[in-house]
Amino acid sequence: MANSFLNLDDDDGKPETDVKIGAALKSKPKAIRTKPDKSAVAKAGEAHGFTRSTEPAAVSSSPRRGRPPLNEDMIYWRIYLSSQLRDELNQLRDEEGRRLNDVIEDMLAAYRKSKS
Repeated sequence: MANSFLNLDDDDGKPETDVKIGAALKSKPKAIRTKPDKSAVAKAGEAHGFTRSTEPAAVSSSPRRGRPPLNEDMIYWRIYLSSQLRDELNQLRDEEGRRLNDVIEDMLAAYRKSKS
């Protein structure tokens, strides 16, 4: 009954053939590769200044919060600062262990207080 859809000539006498998908493809033998020595690869990489460690370059001593919390309405704002001011703000942030947003809010409050 296979191959009988719209076959008007059922009695043609030809035997039905089972065509296997991929039958014409040759099977290729897999070339077996030896795995490289991991320690030798690591030594070669370290000789050229490459390490596979996932540790950060400088471990931060103070915990940082990272991304803003979900319950705060915040917006991304890109500003250009001098590198000296940026370094001072980051140093202040790291010393106090607070977000840069909180440091700037306190600076704004102190500025407004000094103006009034």
